[in-house]
Amino acid sequence: MTPHNALLLAADVIETAGFHRRYFWDTAQAQSGVPPHLCRVDVSGALAIALHGHPAMVHTPDVRAVEHLLVARLNAPSLAAWYARRPTREQALRLLRDTAHDLRRHP
Repeated sequence: MTPHNALLLAADVIETAGFHRRYFWDTAQAQSGVPPHLCRVDVSGALAIALHGHPAMVHTPDVRAVEHLLVARLNAPSLAAWYARRPTREQALRLLRDTAHDLRRHP
């Protein structure tokens, strides 16, 4: 899967499941019986689902490579530092989609 497609699919995951800033997926939701891949997720968790089908798969080279593309757009050293600014779901979706759009224009 291309980074462009992974970014768009990750945006779809957040749009469907919801956005979560505290961990790769909402563990409280999972403890209530929702499968992790259907729980609210952060950007890394959404990328892991897009690329591997499960939010726990965030520590793979392909997820890290796409995260690097996102961090390059942020005025923050990492996604975790960006989360400290309390971005909204809409800001997360815009980050994913704008990055995908830029990749399409400048591969």
